[in-house]
Amino acid sequence: MMMRRIWPIAIVAAVAAFAIPLVAIGNDHQEAMTDNAPPAPLPQHVVVAPGIVEPATEERDIAASVTGTLEGPMPAEGQKIAVGDIIAEVQNQDLKAELAVAEAQVAIRQNELDRLMAGARTEERQEAAAELQQTEAQLQLAQKNFGRRQTLVQRGIASVESADAARADYQSALARRNLMAARVALINAPPRPEDVAIATANLTAAKAQVADLNARIEKTRMRSPINGIVLKRYKEPGETVSNIPPTLVAIVGDVSHLRVRAEVDEADIAHVQLGQHVTVTADAFGQRRFTGTVVKIGSRLGPKYIKTDAPGERFDTKVLDTMVALDGHPPLPSGLRVTVLFDAVPQS
Repeated sequence: MMMRRIWPIAIVAAVAAFAIPLVAIGNDHQEAMTDNAPPAPLPQHVVVAPGIVEPATEERDIAASVTGTLEGPMPAEGQKIAVGDIIAEVQNQDLKAELAVAEAQVAIRQNELDRLMAGARTEERQEAAAELQQTEAQLQLAQKNFGRRQTLVQRGIASVESADAARADYQSALARRNLMAARVALINAPPRPEDVAIATANLTAAKAQVADLNARIEKTRMRSPINGIVLKRYKEPGETVSNIPPTLVAIVGDVSHLRVRAEVDEADIAHVQLGQHVTVTADAFGQRRFTGTVVKIGSRLGPKYIKTDAPGERFDTKVLDTMVALDGHPPLPSGLRVTVLFDAVPQS
C-alpha cells in the first residue's frame, strides 16, 4: 500500500466545483468507531503508512556461537521464557567431563593449601609435646646419673669407665631432647611463605581451568536475553549449527506489549509527531480497528523495507521509522503487516 496524504474539505454548495470527495476517509472513520461509540468528527488531515507489528522490546535473534549438534529439550513456540533461560544447547558432554575433573583438582589443591595453613592436627601436636616431655625427663635422669657417677669417681668408689658411660647416656638424652624440641617447633611453626605461594598458585591454576571450561560450556548454550515467549524456532534437536556465520536458532520477544513500526513517507513526516493518536488496521482482522500512540520518531530517513504488494507501489522513496505503542493487548501476531492511519495534527 502506498503511503498517502488525504485532504478532506467541507463540501460547500456555492463552490461545489472545487470540492473533493470524502467517501474513502469517511469509510475509514466509520470502521474505526466501536458499535456503541458516537460518531467522531472527520479528521482534517490523515497520513497513511504501512507498518509491521513487533514486540515492544523488539524481537531478539538467538544464534549459535559454536559449531556442533543441538541437543534437547528446547522450548516450544509460544512457550513463556525468562531472562537467562536456555533456548538451545549444543552437545557438550566432553566439556562437562573435563569440568568434573577440573573441579576435583580444585578440591585437591584447596585441601593442600588448607592443610598447609592449618599446620599439624591437634593430635599430632599433643603427641609431639608428650614425646618432648618424655625426652626432657630422660635427660634430667641421665644428667643426675652422670653427676652421681662423677662424685663416686672422685671418691674412688666408681670407676672412670662408669662415669664415661653415664656421660654418654646424658649426651644421648640431650640430643634426643633437642631433636624432639625441634620437631615440636616445626609442627607449631607457621608455613613458609614460599610453600604458601606454591600451594596458592596451584589452586589458582586449577580454578582458572574450571573457569575456562565453564566459559566454553556457556558458549554452547543459547540463553534468552529477555522475558517473553519463543516466537519462532528455526532448528530442532539433532540439527547441526555453526558460528561462521552464526546459525539462527530461534527468535524470542515480549508480546505482553506490542508496537507497530511504521514507515512514514518523506513527504508526510511534517504531519507526524510524538503523542499523536493513530488507528491500525489489518486485512486479517477485517473491520476491526486498533488504536495506539506515536512514542518514537526516527532521526534519519532510510530505504523502504515493508512491502504492501499494492499496485504501483514505489520503493525508491525515503521513509522515516515511526514507533507506535498499541493500546491494551490486541491479538495481533508479531510480524503482521498492518496499515497505520495517523490522526491530523495542528499545522503551524
